[in-house]
Amino acid sequence: MLAHFIKKIKGLAPFPSRIYNLSGSSMALFLALQDKPFIMVEQTEETAEELYKDILFFRAVLNVSRITPHDILFLPGPNGPESCGHRAEVIYNFKEGDSIITSKDALNAKVWPYEEVKDNVLQLKARFEMSRDVLEQKLINLGYKRVSIVVEHGEFSRRGWLFDIFPSTHDSPFRVEFFGDTIDKIRAFDINTQKSVKDAGELTILPASEPLEGADIFSMAGDIDCFFPDSIHPPYAFPVGDPTLREGAIMLSRFSFTTAQGGEAEGVDAGLLSMAGCGILHNERKSIYEFSDAIKKISRENRIIIVVSSTGQAERIKDVLMSAPGGGDVVAPVVEKEEISEYKGSISLTIGELSSGFFLPGLLILTEKEIFGERPAFRSIKKSKVSELLISLDDLAVGDFIVHKDHGIGKFAGLVKQTVEGYEGDLMVLEYSGGDRLYLPLYAIEKIKKYHAEEGVLPKADRLGGKTWQRTKERVKKKIREMAEKLLRLYAEREVSKGF
Repeated sequence: MLAHFIKKIKGLAPFPSRIYNLSGSSMALFLALQDKPFIMVEQTEETAEELYKDILFFRAVLNVSRITPHDILFLPGPNGPESCGHRAEVIYNFKEGDSIITSKDALNAKVWPYEEVKDNVLQLKARFEMSRDVLEQKLINLGYKRVSIVVEHGEFSRRGWLFDIFPSTHDSPFRVEFFGDTIDKIRAFDINTQKSVKDAGELTILPASEPLEGADIFSMAGDIDCFFPDSIHPPYAFPVGDPTLREGAIMLSRFSFTTAQGGEAEGVDAGLLSMAGCGILHNERKSIYEFSDAIKKISRENRIIIVVSSTGQAERIKDVLMSAPGGGDVVAPVVEKEEISEYKGSISLTIGELSSGFFLPGLLILTEKEIFGERPAFRSIKKSKVSELLISLDDLAVGDFIVHKDHGIGKFAGLVKQTVEGYEGDLMVLEYSGGDRLYLPLYAIEKIKKYHAEEGVLPKADRLGGKTWQRTKERVKKKIREMAEKLLRLYAEREVSKGF
């Protein structure tokens, strides 16, 4: 299986300056097998992230975490608060022996020195004492922007005893509630509804901006191997020195030795085979069912692992292998990727994320890319969180009737700015009977709905603080209870009638 490839890779040490024919995801397998820490510099961030995910797959297959405590980290390029936070997180979590996958542009950018990240990271816990002014200044120092309502990474708002903070490394924002100068509660909340959804005992806040004067990744990593693909052509100027000229740097190529260099340059071929002509590639078949025959022939001399993205896709391929006209009967059980290396059968399926397969003597790894073809590149259009939050506000015009959850029917009178504790923010103005006004912060927008009724019907506004709305809610609750009781009696009668 992998033993032949592993033996060959281990036998290369010390590595030659160039290794060829690491096609498909075999480059990820090569890097997953490394005993020493390394930095792999890819041409683009997209290829770097794809390589990183492939390495994680093979580390799971090889159970690397049981053998070594060292991690593989992905260092993105600086592109806004979220990516800046993840860059700082890599530095914060980096330990001796870890390896890094990155792109040439990400490597070109300075990173936070470890000591600075360690000294400036914010660790918030319930019952922890901290002045609200100190917290605000620390957030500003970390690159966070003060806003009226938090909707994006790297933002925070301050309203009396409450801080809303969207950390650069978290998927959701958090609400920090103070009691005096003591943190009382920390809760994650939903951006769209602004409602708290989960208690959090503590919160780690990392920078949301890049350092003015930072360090380079090589100085932080120390004595570490360096790999780069043949798509980065020397010399490429890095502020830390050209990695293609760095002492001991090794070029990894996806091309064969003869294709890349005509067989004359120094280097070694990794020994991978071509899948072309075997009848397994999507463009070599007239029907998907011909795939079963090709798999049956190849499995006579090779172990085959098919990696798919979901259980549904695994079942689909199993059906194809079992029910192919004139052939079929190919058994391919689904095996957990952590157990796949111990599986003794010749054909198996596993669920995981792998960009592409490869063909080694004795081992064929296939993915959906080889079987079904390259999927078209697709990026979903990211809808602005603030647009989702204010969608109901966009539907409102001055004079429209609204219904407030606690205060009942009123009129929307527009937006005003008001200064609270030295900060100016937007408030919604709601008018009630008698000229009373309610000023509602945008973060509480989930409490109102636009009033809907038949055309020409004008509702009567409630009095702010009056009992009319409370009586209306009680009447509705009573009717709902009565309706529920009737339904329960009806269902009970139906069950009794079925018994006769």
